[in-house]
Amino acid sequence: MATLRELRKRLRSVRSTGALAGAMKTVSTAKYSRLSSALQAGSEYARCCDTLVSMAGGLDIDRDSLRGAPALYVLFSGNRGLCGGYNSELFAFFSDLRRDLPDSCVYAACGRTAREYCREKGIKLAYEFDIPDVPTFEDARRVSEYFRCLYSEGAVSEIIFVYQKFENMLKQTPATSVFLSARAEEETPADCGTLFIPDRKTVAETAIPVCFDEKIYSHLLSCASGAQAATLMAMRAAYDNAGATADTLETAINRRRQTEVTAGVIETSSDFYK
Repeated sequence: MATLRELRKRLRSVRSTGALAGAMKTVSTAKYSRLSSALQAGSEYARCCDTLVSMAGGLDIDRDSLRGAPALYVLFSGNRGLCGGYNSELFAFFSDLRRDLPDSCVYAACGRTAREYCREKGIKLAYEFDIPDVPTFEDARRVSEYFRCLYSEGAVSEIIFVYQKFENMLKQTPATSVFLSARAEEETPADCGTLFIPDRKTVAETAIPVCFDEKIYSHLLSCASGAQAATLMAMRAAYDNAGATADTLETAINRRRQTEVTAGVIETSSDFYK
């Protein structure tokens, strides 16, 4: 049985853990609120950009140059742990996916935990990206421009994202999404209406790159929202558990003190009546 000193020491430790979890919960709540607002505000614009890219035929490149080029798989993850099964479920999905991929595929990591995972598993990374917890449009533009250059130069035949698809605060599902692919660009939408493009070259040089930037930005916001939501739920559970454990320890300490006081009183009174 633990002594009173040991119980008090454990109580201090639990309270410190609870305070840390509460602080992280507050930070995650603020970040998630910012990300959710930005994602909600730009979702319709991102959808329109995606439609414009599909109708315009994507990037104007020589598809013959892409023959024989490897596919690029980009692993998106959170920057930190303490987010429940968010990263572990993603890495398990990615590990299963790699078993069926040819050896010619190349890989990239976006996020600190993805980079550390690949290094730990001996996966050679061709590219690495550091994205903040709350990405900006400039971060998205930098990533988008890099991917578009790789694809336009024929270094890769397609670019596929591996990430946690954000469903809601309680649910994120590992998934893949094609960002650029020669096969996808060859497909024509079944019903795309009429698109008037006065100068296709101008559109390809100005409008289409911006649309790709917006697609990447929306994707980064979605991934970051899922990571912060998972962190928020994990820290909320840790904070609640710490509070419940602290209450249990306080009750045990009070009972132990009361027992010691009662035993002292009984011992004193027995000596008095001897």
